[in-house]
Amino acid sequence: MADDALECPLISQIDSVDDDRLLMAAARHDTEAAGKLYDKYYSEILGYIYHCTFDGAIAEDLTSNVFLAVFCHLGRFRWRQSSFRAWLYRIATNEVRMHWRRQKRVKIVSLQPDVENQVVEPSAHVSMVSAEEYRLLHKALMELRLKYRTVIILRYFESKTIAEICEITGRKEGTVKSQLHRGLAKLQDILVRWGVLPE
Repeated sequence: MADDALECPLISQIDSVDDDRLLMAAARHDTEAAGKLYDKYYSEILGYIYHCTFDGAIAEDLTSNVFLAVFCHLGRFRWRQSSFRAWLYRIATNEVRMHWRRQKRVKIVSLQPDVENQVVEPSAHVSMVSAEEYRLLHKALMELRLKYRTVIILRYFESKTIAEICEITGRKEGTVKSQLHRGLAKLQDILVRWGVLPE
């Protein structure tokens, strides 16, 4: 049991040392090291950006932008100030923020589920209900201001701790907790207003 408690920090330290080694090599234009970093973090960053945009094509484009920025600015990364993973998430968050600023359009969407006259088997119906609820949750998240959406996605979709969210966003713990609390309250209000949750 005691060995298990030591295992996670040790693995984390080894992972950090490996990242440091790969980062130094990539900064010296070692394409193999850069490729290993890309392979290691691509899916994680893509998933995060997808949860922020809910669009696969946009998520892929923005993820490409993140890694382009990372490899163009490796010399700016300070190894001891934050982890490479946190730096990646911060760049990804900025890419998402810039994406939404570029959109500059108000989306008017139907907030009620579409009703179609279909005969559906019960097992498929259960799947559709879950998919519909998930779709409505995504729509509701998109209604939130970016600062609330970001911390909710990091905490509940990406399973980041409060400390990790602080490191990624550069916000203080009290601010992150407050934004989570307010964001969840606003999300609940939206879902109640849409009839997804009871009043």
